[in-house]
Amino acid sequence: MFSRSVRTTPPGQMEGTTDIIVVGSGAAALTAALTAASAGKSVRVIEKTDKLGGTSAMSGGMTWLPGNHYAQAAGVEDSFEEALAYMRAASPIGWRETEDELWKSQLRNGPEMLKLVEALSPLRFRLTPVPDPFQECVGAKSTRILSVEPLSKKILGPLRKKVRRSTIPQRLTYHETVAAKLDRQPIRGTLKFLPTLIRRWLTDSMAQGNGLITGLLKGCIDAGCMFELSTRAIALKVDAAGVVKGVEVERDGRRHTYKARSGVVLATGGFEWDSKMLATYFPSEIDFKSSPSSNEGDGHKMAQAIGATFAHMDQGNIVIQPPTKYEGKLHGLPLRIHAEPDAIIVDQSGNRFASEYEFWVYDRIMDRDDDGGLIHQPAWVISHWPMIKRTPLIWWYRRYQPGWLLKADSLEELAAKTGLPSGALRKTVERFNAFARTGIDEDYQRGCSCFYEKSVASSVGLMAEIKKPPYVAYRFRPSLLGTKGGVRTNEYGQALRADGSIIPGLYCAGNVMASPTGARTPSQVGTTIGPYMTWGYICARSILKDNRL
Repeated sequence: MFSRSVRTTPPGQMEGTTDIIVVGSGAAALTAALTAASAGKSVRVIEKTDKLGGTSAMSGGMTWLPGNHYAQAAGVEDSFEEALAYMRAASPIGWRETEDELWKSQLRNGPEMLKLVEALSPLRFRLTPVPDPFQECVGAKSTRILSVEPLSKKILGPLRKKVRRSTIPQRLTYHETVAAKLDRQPIRGTLKFLPTLIRRWLTDSMAQGNGLITGLLKGCIDAGCMFELSTRAIALKVDAAGVVKGVEVERDGRRHTYKARSGVVLATGGFEWDSKMLATYFPSEIDFKSSPSSNEGDGHKMAQAIGATFAHMDQGNIVIQPPTKYEGKLHGLPLRIHAEPDAIIVDQSGNRFASEYEFWVYDRIMDRDDDGGLIHQPAWVISHWPMIKRTPLIWWYRRYQPGWLLKADSLEELAAKTGLPSGALRKTVERFNAFARTGIDEDYQRGCSCFYEKSVASSVGLMAEIKKPPYVAYRFRPSLLGTKGGVRTNEYGQALRADGSIIPGLYCAGNVMASPTGARTPSQVGTTIGPYMTWGYICARSILKDNRL
């Protein structure tokens, strides 16, 4: 039974027909596959690489889902109306006009998706204490975010070794990672949880993104989904009536066609690793990327070739990252590394432009003027050597890219190395140091304006003077967890043309679809996993409904 469930089409016999084809193998793709297969549809999952899980497998697996049953069980009252009010208040200005119906669809379907996934897979979650970041907005809640409980990859049988590994440790759950304080005390934290780590290593148990993908894969296997690895989708096949009826793929240097009776779901990830697309659509230079290098916009290109229109192509899941190595390439490590009491962020003028503890300082780095120019770039994190000594992540990972961290014996020398105006930089540092002595940030009220700022300030301290040479700097340049622009869809996940008409048979979920929230997402973490799983569910449900008509 198990071998039948995970079968792939033998070479030379690749032409075949299933009810549904899902392109991609991340959380959105596998949720779509599981939903459709559990309803009796035959499903083929096509994955470009020889690993399963995509960006989702590399992530922390945090899942933002308003109205989830875990919060209800904990006594956290939430409703569709409150969640929608929060989405409207927290999302970018002007987006409600085009995204409101998508927000409604996502919020209505999220709780149903979670219950279905748990019913059909071994996945289980745990409520976290992480609040919505915009607590001042109507409808904000103290928690809507779930973390993944550990699962043994041994339940996957032959696919066990095909789950994509991450650049971050994933043996511990979110709660355990917080308790271990691995970002501050990696050795002490590891020793504290050493018995747990040994047990999970012996059972090959993973939490976070790998745990999420393991659970979804197990559900898909049990439901009879077929998997085609190392198979790149290169074109959508359309019949005479304009209906998408299959996918042309390339495997082992040969081209073949898979047919789909009911529809094709694109869930191929973003386009951040395609330099031409990135230069065309994304408004900023990029430091590092932390997704699989196979995210080259394949789904975008296939959809565009048959008339799909794009939206929000300048949006991305933006963070500031230290460098690391992954599969032989320079990658970003998706961890927050600039929120320190003795660190400030300055723009090209040498002046601060936001509270460094504000969660959406990532969003502020993308501020533009009336002509579309980036106001604050290039920007820099400015600090001194004591900060580097107590932050093991920066100390360790700076070795992966010589020159990433700049050192200087004086602020004037640091200004020369960064290209910042010397007088302005010194004045900014001296002004910040004065704030640190009084404990009050008169410019940006650091640590005072929202729950996230307060929580960061309480854990690492509010402000400390920058005064002990050598002084240091590294670029506060956007790194990408993934682009978030893509195919414009309706509230049913159906791909649209520029005139708003539907491309029949084509559905999109994940980073290949135009994100309804863009870069300014309504949650600190889990901003892609929960919503994208929901959109995978929506796509599958739409196909099932369309084929009942």
